[in-house]
Amino acid sequence: MPVPTADERWTLPEPGSRYPLSLLGRGIEPEQASVRFFGILAVLIGIVGYSVASSSVNLMVEWLGWLLDGRPGSLTDYATRSSAFETVAGLVAANLAIGSAILVVFGLLRLLHRRRATWIWSVSPGIRWRFLLACFIVGVVVLVGWQFVISGVPTLKPQPDIAAFVVAILVTSPIQAAAEEVFFRGYIMQALGLVWRREWFAVVGSALLFALFHGTQNLPLFFHRFFFGLIMGALVWRTGGLEASIGAHIANNLGAFLWAALTTSVAQARAVQELTWAGAAEEIAAFAVFALIAWWVAGRMRVPATVGTGLSPARRTR
Repeated sequence: MPVPTADERWTLPEPGSRYPLSLLGRGIEPEQASVRFFGILAVLIGIVGYSVASSSVNLMVEWLGWLLDGRPGSLTDYATRSSAFETVAGLVAANLAIGSAILVVFGLLRLLHRRRATWIWSVSPGIRWRFLLACFIVGVVVLVGWQFVISGVPTLKPQPDIAAFVVAILVTSPIQAAAEEVFFRGYIMQALGLVWRREWFAVVGSALLFALFHGTQNLPLFFHRFFFGLIMGALVWRTGGLEASIGAHIANNLGAFLWAALTTSVAQARAVQELTWAGAAEEIAAFAVFALIAWWVAGRMRVPATVGTGLSPARRTR
């Protein structure tokens, strides 16, 4: 039996396929029952793997924070305070816990799909850094600027340990935001594309799971998160990669947590479980404005929206 080359050990997406449907290996019949079953299995394994990894990382980082803080009180009490973001360690633990989703996705791509991790970022494959930077700047202008339009210039009232919180936010929030996009708009969306070969199904399904994973929330807040997932998922579909959604998510989270740290507290932002319908509509409108501008930028930068046909398999997998 001939030994496969390095490139033959990896699956490739079909040329011309859109991002939500690009997890299917080249030459595989998409309508087979086995493909649909494998897609369902991939979604379930992904959710379980992410849940286990994030819980483990969260507990480990909180434990390390407890040790570094000189073991103040019981570990249980410290963990309770940390989960509410009353400690810097709690914020770091939560963000790194979600960040573990990137490693989970890389592992699943390799072990389940024999797919190089570069394909999770875009159809190019890989991260299109100029487009990501452009979308982040648009996100800051639109999403953070929208906050100023709604709330006005805030009265500064920094919380205790403000410097440590700001550093933690700047370092770990981008990891958390990128990981949520890699997991929900990336792996889960593509796995749902195996279950049913319809882009809209993958977009809607991943948005629904994204909203549900945020836990306790009232109906307007649920729809706020659901529509964020829908808009970002549609943007991933139309631009062929995660860069726009990552840029928006990083800008949104940095703005929200830095705003909270400077005016109230990160713990107060963490405790939010309700939103008014008016507030949800205002922010959904901002997401839509961002998406339109990012889509226009993608057109101007000519980022590919489908898997190309002009590169050899060897070059594609670099």
